[in-house]
This record gives sequence, C-alpha cells and structure tokens, in this order.
Amino acid sequence: MTKVGFIGLGLMGGPMAANVARAGYELTVFNRTPEKAKHLADLGAYVAGSPKEVAARSEVVITMLADAVAVTAALEGEAGLLAGVAQPLVWIDMSTVSPDETRALSARAMEANVDLLDAPVFGSTGPATDGTLGIMVGGTEKTFERQRDLLGTMGKHIFYMGPSGSGALVKLCFNLMVAAQVESLAEAMVLGAKGGLDLRQVGQVITASGINSNLIERKIENITGGDYAPAFPLRHMHKDLGLMIDTAKSLGVALPTTAVNHQMFNAAKARGHADEDFSAIYPVIAEMAGLGG
Repeated sequence: MTKVGFIGLGLMGGPMAANVARAGYELTVFNRTPEKAKHLADLGAYVAGSPKEVAARSEVVITMLADAVAVTAALEGEAGLLAGVAQPLVWIDMSTVSPDETRALSARAMEANVDLLDAPVFGSTGPATDGTLGIMVGGTEKTFERQRDLLGTMGKHIFYMGPSGSGALVKLCFNLMVAAQVESLAEAMVLGAKGGLDLRQVGQVITASGINSNLIERKIENITGGDYAPAFPLRHMHKDLGLMIDTAKSLGVALPTTAVNHQMFNAAKARGHADEDFSAIYPVIAEMAGLGG
C-alpha cells in the first residue's frame, strides 16, 4: 500500500485525511496546530513534526491549505516538504490557488523530482467527512491515473481536466457560480424580509422551485436560523473571488458580476464575518437595508 502524507488538517483536510487512513493507507500527517492531528493518531496515523518529515516518510503527499502563501510555506525552507524529498515523489495539492500559482509551484516541484497534481475540490465539510467530494485534477494524465484510487478515498466525482493548472481553473469557474448563487439568495431574502415576508415561507417557496439545490437548501437554513457556523469560511470565498478577478485579468475576460460580489464579500470580511460561513453575506446586506442583520 502506498505511503501517504497529508499536510493541513483543518475543516476540510482533517476529515479527508481520516478517510485516507480508514482506507488502509500508511499515513503520516502534519498540521501547524498539533492538536488537530489527535483524531488521526487514533486512526493509526504517524504525526510528523514538519512537512520535511512528511515527505521523507511518504511516496505521495497531499496538501490541503488555505492559500498559495500557506502552500509555499509548507513547500520551502529547511523544514519544508522539498527538503525531505529523497526519492521521486507525487504531490497532490488540493488547496484552492490560481492557475498561474499552480504552474509556478509545479515548475518549482519538478526541480526537486516532485510531480504535482493540482486537485481542488467541490463540496464542504459534509462531503469531506463522507468521502463524496468532487475532485478536479490538473497535471499529467499518467500520474492522475496512478493516483485515482487514492483520490477515490476522498471523492465520489473525480475529473481529469488537463495539464497543470486545469484543476485550479475549473475550481474558480465552479466557485464563481457558488458565490453568485449565495449572494443572490441573500439579496432575495433581504428583499422579502424588508417587505414583511416570513423568511421561512420564502425559503419554502425557493426550495420547492426549479432553482433549488443542496447548496441553496443549506444556506437558507443558515439564514433563517441565523447560524453561520462555517462549512466554508467567508474569508476563503473572499480569497477565491480575488483569484477569479486576477485570473480573468490575465486571460482578458470581463467578470462584472463577480467583481461586484468580490466587493460585497470584502465588505462582509471587513465587518467581522471572515471566520463565519460565507452565507454570512446575508446579515451584511440586511444591515445595508436597515434590517440590522
């Protein structure tokens, strides 16, 4: 069985790594906050003291980190992943970073005999726990096929998208629509609330209609219950919207609605909602309407 390393054990990475462990892989894990690795040690994983140690003990290393800065920090330096490479290594980065950042990371990894797959996911904490995430992969197809079974421990819908950066790009395309749906849902609910409608009834109408989805249902529950416990933190969506804008600029693509959504999430982050679920865009729009959230 392949020796697997996992770096980044947050809301998503923790349950994803647990599914790898339960599938029988010999697992080594690392997280800057060691306490987050305890449940994985209980599943038989070895808890490493650095990304370097993870690489030294692994044939494949998975990273699931907040952004390109965090990925680079795990990669470089005396205690970084690249410092521990003693044999050809496959690196699967499941973080959400831009296509340009991914290609730069891939080039750096190749210098150290590391083959990078960019494999961001769709789905939040529930699918991460259930092992039913969507996984969109860029990189060499041969490497992808060799890692399909490992990816299958974490995801149900697995897509090979093309060369390096392709997985990263389609993740931004996907999250563009996610942000737009939730922002428009928040606007619709604020409009109803301002007009005196019962928001639970508004939610029932929406969920009975053709525009309903699992995403919409979950976010209606957040809004009507006033519960913004993070399944996907707002700061991550704000970051992803910024990546969309930057990528669109480099490709010469106009994203006018996404640009406005980016500013709305910027406002929500500035108002203290960064660590709440990204459906917390609702109280920001409600406040703008004089509803007080």
